[in-house]
This record gives sequence, structure tokens and C-alpha cells, in this order.
Amino acid sequence: MPVPCPCCKASNDAGPNCRRCKADLSLLFQLEADRAALIAQSRELAAQSRHAESLAALDHAAQLRRGDDVQRLRAVALLLSRDYAGALAAYHDLTPARPDHA
Repeated sequence: MPVPCPCCKASNDAGPNCRRCKADLSLLFQLEADRAALIAQSRELAAQSRHAESLAALDHAAQLRRGDDVQRLRAVALLLSRDYAGALAAYHDLTPARPDHA
């Protein structure tokens, strides 16, 4: 995932310094790496039918940075744990609202 520089807004694919302004982005790259590890852990836990732990890992990943990827995985984890209402709510949180055609 490209990391936008908070100083100059340049998109950076590699770190630890911004390609444009040379700001230190090492903490942002570490944050993204931690988030990716939590998402991978959540997938592994879901495959082991450890749904509560999988959802907890996704919650932690969302605290680091929200994203559609986490919300999609949340819907899947809720489906696997047979929380159909929660999965539907997670899906609706993901999809944009459609205007009513009257």
C-alpha cells in the first residue's frame, strides 16, 4: 500500500524516507506492516474457526487504519460465525447508499 507523505502528500511505495521531501516515514511504514500482519492473522484465525479472535484482530487493524479491505473481511468473518445480521450490517457499511428512485 502506498503511504502518502503527511508533509508534501507524495505517494511513497518504499521507505523509510519520502521520495520528494525526504521526511522520515518509517513509523507510517511500520504501521502499515503491523496492519497487514493483523489482517493476515485474522485470515488465519478465521480458517481455524476462531471467529471471535479473528474479529478482534480485524478491530485492531481498523484502529490502525480503516479500509474497505477490513470491512469486507469483517463481513466474511461474521458470516463464518453465523452472525448473519452483523454480516449484513457490515456489508451495508461497505456499500454506498443508493438514492431512492420515486
